[in-house]
Amino acid sequence: MQNSLSVELTGVSRQYPGQLALDDVSLDLRGGEVHSLVGENGAGKSTLIKILAGVEQPDTGRIRVDGSDVAISTPAIARDLGLAFVHQEPTAALHMSVAENVFIGDLPTIRGTGFLDRSEMNDRAAQLLSGLGVSVDPRRILSEYGAATRRVVEIARALAQDARLLVLDEPTAALPREDRQSLLELVRRFADTGGGVLYVSHHLDEIMSISDRLSALRNGKYVGTIDRAEMTRELAIEMILGEQVRHYHRIGRVLSEDGAATLKAERVRIGASSDPFDFRVRAGEVVGLFGRVDAGHEQFCRILVGDRRPAGGILELGGKAYAPLSPYHARRRGVGVLPGERKRQAVFALGTVTANINAGGTKGTSFGFVRDSMQRATAETWRSTLGIKVPSVVDGISTLSGGNQQKTVFARLLAREPQLLVLENPTAGVDLGARQDIYRAIDQAASTGLAVVVLSDDLDEIRLLSDRVVVFRNATVAGELEHSEVSSEAILELAL
Repeated sequence: MQNSLSVELTGVSRQYPGQLALDDVSLDLRGGEVHSLVGENGAGKSTLIKILAGVEQPDTGRIRVDGSDVAISTPAIARDLGLAFVHQEPTAALHMSVAENVFIGDLPTIRGTGFLDRSEMNDRAAQLLSGLGVSVDPRRILSEYGAATRRVVEIARALAQDARLLVLDEPTAALPREDRQSLLELVRRFADTGGGVLYVSHHLDEIMSISDRLSALRNGKYVGTIDRAEMTRELAIEMILGEQVRHYHRIGRVLSEDGAATLKAERVRIGASSDPFDFRVRAGEVVGLFGRVDAGHEQFCRILVGDRRPAGGILELGGKAYAPLSPYHARRRGVGVLPGERKRQAVFALGTVTANINAGGTKGTSFGFVRDSMQRATAETWRSTLGIKVPSVVDGISTLSGGNQQKTVFARLLAREPQLLVLENPTAGVDLGARQDIYRAIDQAASTGLAVVVLSDDLDEIRLLSDRVVVFRNATVAGELEHSEVSSEAILELAL
């Protein structure tokens, strides 16, 4: 049983130049519960977490821990109070062992020698990880494990600090659906033993399943708190967006059954021993791909974008043979790719919005020279078209929220005028308002005649966007569903 903790924030405000990030926010956190914090990017969630972590200081207000006023002026003080943090961006040292990651900064030593007690470290790490319900060899290098295990190791590190309040910021953002559920169960077990959890996520299905209470911030202000008995998806959305509640409605597209396919694949095999399948996407059609881990849908997307070669079969794009040797070759043939890991694979973090929109394209050049005015005009056009929220297109992309970064990358794809879009988890780590803006942009792109393939492990996203859903299992197509047939139950029935 955890030594239960209570944290109260009263009237907390934090001002940055030109921005009031938190405005008189009051919130209480209790041991033995999962308290979810929701809000759009820029609502103040990250600032509140930084204040709890001792990274930022409030301008006004007070914080009480277990009934006593405290000044959390450094991360060390936060740790001593029993507050531990797992941030959205992984902080794992991949070149070190699992056990070294668990105890990093506080490695056990042999008494009187100062030398690392590797045996004790491995034994304690194994005990912690076993208590979290995972079987991991603490001696192995962390890079040998996947994203889900690395997240669990970060949580084990927090528990090794005798954490009483665990603050989780988008902990499942990079995880497949199966691993998300395991992590949620782990978090629930921690709360059930008396630990407190502040859970921050854009995934409403996670919020609804795990929360004992839910609080919302909007534009730096506290909106309110509701108990589990009051929670509905509709109320949560209203708390997040307020009077600006936006509902996504698909554009009514009429697709001709005999229309020519933009992309056609025949007798394709993902692996040498896998069954062949056929696949097509027509102009103006959005086809969703879904499957469990290693079902084959991700590998098929790698084939489409030139990252992988098929073991058999033929592909056609725009009526011509298509066998991309690389992502560059795919792009030259008119395939726009939105990768799943935006920050690592798609965003040029040190570049401006203009540079990111024009990257890799031919627009804005004349006789080999870059024409800044044309590139900026292109960026301005797409800022307006997609509603990219940035004061100036010459601002750095790193200053934008995740949703606006995603819109910027999407603008880059559309500016190249492709004939096929391949989008992988297009709204991962994106807040609710920006998510619906991106849905509209995808729908609008299809309405102009683009063929679109969307790979997503979010069933709601697949259901909302797709004219047709293709479900993979065992490295081949398990079945297809027309839009009128699509439901979460029907998709999972084919996938399992």
